[in-house]
Amino acid sequence: MKTTDKKEFPHFILVDDDLCALHLASKLIHNFSRLAGITTFSTARAALEFMSTRDFVSNDSETVLLTDLHMPDMDGFALVERLESTFKAMNGRLHIFVVSAEACPGEIRRIFSYNYVIGFLEKPLSNTKMEQVIHCVQYPI
Repeated sequence: MKTTDKKEFPHFILVDDDLCALHLASKLIHNFSRLAGITTFSTARAALEFMSTRDFVSNDSETVLLTDLHMPDMDGFALVERLESTFKAMNGRLHIFVVSAEACPGEIRRIFSYNYVIGFLEKPLSNTKMEQVIHCVQYPI
């Protein structure tokens, strides 16, 4: 995983078609910081619509995106590809992590071909894995 040198509390955006996985990720984030804002989406299209708004892009806060890789309709690859212009507009304030329970080695290599993807995490998420995310974006716990 790559690391950044940011020191602010980020806003978390969680994207997963599994509502239990969204709930678990939210709880894990709150284990580390009750101050972190969390927005959840059960579809990549809804997340993309939210993240494409001018208000979101122009907001100067750090954002951590945790997206599932395998979802119906629009998968994590399509979401990450479509966020490229948003990532550039946010000047490094968007930190993307991809999560999956069943990614093959080729898919993991493909995920890391995107320069703006910081890391890959296997499901299920845990306190240890969330700690890795927090360490990578380096905000105070």
